[in-house]
Amino acid sequence: MSSSYSSALPSRLRAWLGAVLLAASGVSQAGVSLSWDLAAWQYDAIPSQTLELRATVYNEASATEHLLGSRFVAAFGEGIEDAYDFLAPMVSLAEQFAMMDLAPGQGMDFVFGRLAPVNGSIAPGVYTGGGFSLAFRDASGAEVSWTPEHTLRIDVAEGTTGNALPEPTTLLLTASCLGALVLQRRRRAQVMR
Repeated sequence: MSSSYSSALPSRLRAWLGAVLLAASGVSQAGVSLSWDLAAWQYDAIPSQTLELRATVYNEASATEHLLGSRFVAAFGEGIEDAYDFLAPMVSLAEQFAMMDLAPGQGMDFVFGRLAPVNGSIAPGVYTGGGFSLAFRDASGAEVSWTPEHTLRIDVAEGTTGNALPEPTTLLLTASCLGALVLQRRRRAQVMR
């Protein structure tokens, strides 16, 4: 599906007519049948929290060719009501998809992007919106895109979120600092003996 019905209708009609003609002539049509979805469409957040939008892309079982990451065209992401800016993921989509080779019926997890509070913090409340799409090319060069038909909802409250966990790098840094302190204490204890 395309995010613009008015411009996509003629190309959809041509694609449908082409498929009918190929089927009538006994020739099979190759193509991917792309879909994707965010892992969650509702988030609980605090005013200064940046959200990571995790997602899964699928090459539907009805597809007749592999969905290849080398055929990635573009992604579109939109912020929310002047509250959140849409940012690219830390690892670009092109890098995440570089080795992707999905047979019909297979899927792959990836990070679509991030939503960062405008000016670093937003007021508590409920924020909804955002538009997202992802596009690839099939073997014939035709663009295949998909826009999920959901609305993102973010409930922002003061304090900490119930599901907030420290990042792995924060945990690693904390553990290494504690380890250094333990070693320092042992050395001091050995010197004093």
